[in-house]
Amino acid sequence: MSKFTNKIKRYYSCRWRLCYACSMAFLLIQTLRVDLGMAFVCMLKTPNRTTEEVNNTTSNQLCSGLENHSIAQTFEGEFEWSNTLQSHMLAGFFYGYTVAGFGGVLADKYGGKRVLGASLLSASILTILHPSLSRISGYITLVLRILTGAVSGLLPPAIQSLFGRWGPPQEISLSIGFVYAGQILGNIVGLSTGGYLCVYGFDNGWGSIFYVFGGLTLLFCCVWFYVVHDNPEVHPTISEEERSYLNKTIKCQNVVRRVPWKQLMLSPAVWAINFGMFAYAWTNVSFQTLLPLYMKETLNVNTTINGLMSSAPSVGQIIALPLSGRIADFLRSKKYLSTRAVRILFQTFSMMASASLLIVIGFLRCDKSIQITLLFFLSGISLSFSSGGVLVNNNDFAPSYAGIVFGICSFFGAIAGSLCSVAAKALTPNGTHEEWQMVFALCAAVCVSGAILFAILVKTETQVWARGEGT
Repeated sequence: MSKFTNKIKRYYSCRWRLCYACSMAFLLIQTLRVDLGMAFVCMLKTPNRTTEEVNNTTSNQLCSGLENHSIAQTFEGEFEWSNTLQSHMLAGFFYGYTVAGFGGVLADKYGGKRVLGASLLSASILTILHPSLSRISGYITLVLRILTGAVSGLLPPAIQSLFGRWGPPQEISLSIGFVYAGQILGNIVGLSTGGYLCVYGFDNGWGSIFYVFGGLTLLFCCVWFYVVHDNPEVHPTISEEERSYLNKTIKCQNVVRRVPWKQLMLSPAVWAINFGMFAYAWTNVSFQTLLPLYMKETLNVNTTINGLMSSAPSVGQIIALPLSGRIADFLRSKKYLSTRAVRILFQTFSMMASASLLIVIGFLRCDKSIQITLLFFLSGISLSFSSGGVLVNNNDFAPSYAGIVFGICSFFGAIAGSLCSVAAKALTPNGTHEEWQMVFALCAAVCVSGAILFAILVKTETQVWARGEGT
């Protein structure tokens, strides 16, 4: 009974309440990231196709439902934007996301609570403006996506900064895994609910996607500013027992006064995370943003089913993320493996398994939609093992600068997201199965390269430049 009571007490502690709030924040900001990818399915007109093209596609790919899908989309879509503009719209979020590095600097200096709250507030307002302004010009939509990405990019490093001050080392992988499970749940909610709203929502379906997700995020901002505090020292209701425990276990400055930029940028440890995050983000963005288009163009599934099938990787991730983080913490706490060995093992498995599954998916024809969905589910599980690798490594070697380091690697993740979206549209001008094979093969190559570079450069001991005053 005592053990059970301690567990209840632990998961109701202030540090875990922060965990729940960060998870919800990540969930909502993620719905604002994937909303356009799902909205594209019902807001864009499908180009007219000749009978010969339709017959050729049907006979070669053995797909059903193409004719009905094309007719439905031709009548329901509002916009006829060029492929180039569409690719930049999908990448626009990540163009703006490149400012994420500033989020780490701001959060470590002024507090993660303010920075993350401002990120949520700004992103929600910009999202609510999408439907009305998109009808004026597609280029305004592009600007809105860039701005939404810019303010959303502040969130991940702000969360890392908060956990640098709230997360005990023996709980950090589990905590980060739990928070990132919120991000993945955001994919599931965004894609599945977005598919439903496309068909049954108001404002021609697609408009309701932006209003619903933007409105919910705006409401949560009030909750965030009320329940979250920057560090244990300023929390008004934390128990003395928990405050004492956190002060003993966390060796981190509450405020960063000076950043050793030169040593930081030349550190192999930082570049290990940069390369690892580039590969992780490329794969993750492929699942979040491009999967609805793949389902539409190659599998030709209807809009509602599209949202559900596109959620398969996210379902796998949300199941496995907390579990993989817990396993990583267990292996470290029992000293079965060193921290460095755990980080390399989990990151390598995550990337190599994802690469292998993507290659297999590329060779399955579009009449194997159930098998493809299952493999996407398994890909999500494999990708989740990064919660014991690159996603927490910054807290190993630079806890006082966790937000800044994660902000820098988020910049490389944003570049990966931009290149991934643009490359996918460039490689799939006709949306054929063979063209999407190239997209999956390219993603697999990025996974393997990122895993190798991370394994070579990764560090887990606190770096000399990260031992500032007060650490």
